[in-house]
Amino acid sequence: MKKALVVLLAAIGVNRHLSAEQRQDIATAAYHATPGAVAGGAARYGGLPLSDWLVVASIFFIVLQAGYLVWKWRRDYRRDLARRALGKLAEETVRGDL
Repeated sequence: MKKALVVLLAAIGVNRHLSAEQRQDIATAAYHATPGAVAGGAARYGGLPLSDWLVVASIFFIVLQAGYLVWKWRRDYRRDLARRALGKLAEETVRGDL
């Protein structure tokens, strides 16, 4: 495995180790190539055309956004309740009702 990696690195012009810039370039290229590879693989192995996979992905994304909004609204509601409770506690403290 190590020999294969050395041969691969030599093929792209790296003699010993990757510099920080080379690692960044490889990571960026892999990041940019991933969506296309996943879409192509899903279309091939899933049996659906790519347009159908895009519809499925869009629906999934919409559901994901809706779930996030529900979570956010619930979190904000709980924070608002906690702030109101602290506000009442502060008012009682100032008046000396504690």
